[in-house]
Amino acid sequence: MVIVNDFLGSTKIIVYYQLLIFLFATFFLPLKRKSNKVFYCILIYYTVTEIITVTLNVLIKNETNRLFLNSINYELSFIVTFLLWFFLLEQNGIRKKLMRYIYLFFLTFVVIDFFVIQKDDDLKTYMFCMGSFLYLITFFVFSFNKLKSEDFNFILSNDYRLLSAPILMFFGLSLIFAFVNSDIGDIKIITNYNLYSIITDYINFVSYTIFLWYIYIEYRNHKRVIPEE
Repeated sequence: MVIVNDFLGSTKIIVYYQLLIFLFATFFLPLKRKSNKVFYCILIYYTVTEIITVTLNVLIKNETNRLFLNSINYELSFIVTFLLWFFLLEQNGIRKKLMRYIYLFFLTFVVIDFFVIQKDDDLKTYMFCMGSFLYLITFFVFSFNKLKSEDFNFILSNDYRLLSAPILMFFGLSLIFAFVNSDIGDIKIITNYNLYSIITDYINFVSYTIFLWYIYIEYRNHKRVIPEE
């Protein structure tokens, strides 16, 4: 019972919201489309990452060991989820040849970050910044080309909604991670809330709400195509 109380007490409200979105996707997201399968894998990985983090915080009392294991947990999450987000871009019309270069560049940077740039840091945050940069640049160039070709149907589509959902999350967390060795995350914005808390809680809340919106639209469209008997 003590462990349960510690688990619940160490879990932030945003984590409960993330779990709720994951459960909603589990029951209502149609998985016949490949893009939905990829998105669901992203949600699984985000959810498992948070559960592992909370579990480690409760069970591992040695701070050094806990920090080491949490760092590995998040670094694996960064790598896997960014590759999945890149794959979603590819599924929605980005040329495969271009995406192969992006995959290769990102993975090469991950290796360099591990063994050169941040070899002495506990958490390799620059790989997240690079993944965000690659995603944002690709997304905005892709969006510009769609606008230029007047493909407004896609811009207003649910697929585009999903691709745009992590934009705030990537930008906000990159702002923190890019200056990980500074005190920028501790800047007080509102009483008892620093910049890091606002980004991880409120901006993530916005992104996950867009995820929820996407899931609902997919479920509604699926029901229209295949009505209940």
